[in-house]
Amino acid sequence: MRAVISHHFAVPAPDLKPIAFFAHERGDARVMKRITALQDQGRKVLGFTFHRERDKADVPPKWKNIHLGTTYNRRYFQRLWAFAKCIGVLWANRDRLGDCSVIYVVNTDNAVLGLLGRFFSGRRIPLVLELADIQPVMTGGGLLSKILRAVERAVLQRSALLVTTSPGFVREYFVPVQGYTGEIFLLENKLYPSLPAPAAPDNGPACGGKPWVVGCFGALRCRRSLELMHSLAARLGDRIRFVLRGYPAGTLADEFDGLLGDLPNFQFGGSYFYPDELAELYAEIDFNWAFDMSDPDGNSAWLLPNRIYEGGFFGVPVFGAKDTETGRWIERQALGWTFAEPLEENLVAFFEALERPEWESVKRRCTSHPRDGFTGESDYAALAERLARMECA
Repeated sequence: MRAVISHHFAVPAPDLKPIAFFAHERGDARVMKRITALQDQGRKVLGFTFHRERDKADVPPKWKNIHLGTTYNRRYFQRLWAFAKCIGVLWANRDRLGDCSVIYVVNTDNAVLGLLGRFFSGRRIPLVLELADIQPVMTGGGLLSKILRAVERAVLQRSALLVTTSPGFVREYFVPVQGYTGEIFLLENKLYPSLPAPAAPDNGPACGGKPWVVGCFGALRCRRSLELMHSLAARLGDRIRFVLRGYPAGTLADEFDGLLGDLPNFQFGGSYFYPDELAELYAEIDFNWAFDMSDPDGNSAWLLPNRIYEGGFFGVPVFGAKDTETGRWIERQALGWTFAEPLEENLVAFFEALERPEWESVKRRCTSHPRDGFTGESDYAALAERLARMECA
């Protein structure tokens, strides 16, 4: 039996109960986007979330929230203890959870908590599981990987719906590896909320092509990308400039400054406000960097990242790797260039041969592409309708 990817559903019924939303971090950009979108669709949300202590301001949640505990980066035993301690919180709030129509969970560990909370409530509330990344440990051959996959399979079997962000995950992992045959909702990482459509751009590159400006915005977690950009900046000199904005993520956080180095044409401009500053960021670059080699044989080859939709909305040509889901997306949409290995040599050759008319031709295709292909309003409306059908079933 094949898994079925859903796209369109019936109109939801009125007077629906709240959605219980379990997440690892209330301040996570994806979590905030999901909850905001559900609220925009008229749904009440009751959050069951952790707070992650980071070097950034803590923004209070804009939804009713039950605090499950505080966790810290790379302190894994502390996070396990926080998970254990929150069991009492779930028990104390079992009646509030029992009044919800759907339990929506982000990641498998939170799904375990959601299932436990459902057990405490005494009700068979439908569970929706969102998995937007496949961590390397999930594709390994060791004992830990096998145990984690077994836990994930058990959760999938108890889920009414799987939400994921790329067809690559379905084709390469959920169906062949996990044997999943249930319903799947594809919720791509599109821009949300939508912004006013960008004005018609001028006819030239940001700096006239002297230098060409390459931007990479968002979570910066790929070591090879940073090393590759640094090498290109060193080799191409004043022909190119790299602009990084966002935040270092994962294991790169402690090494980030060293990886940046001190080249004048390879610079990090700090964090930004999403989505408010996106238009300004993308207006100042000529190319959108969408390479990800952090897990080249797994997650990186299967994902569709936020930045391809953001850059597409603002009409910026994109770079990506051939033979990946991102590369196939770029080639299918004809919105940029894809490169095979050896990446550094092929990118150097590209910039040494690039003429302005070639860039302008691709830029025109980008700016003329329908903007609603990059925005998520219709996708979130369809997801809200599907969740409403669960309650009405």
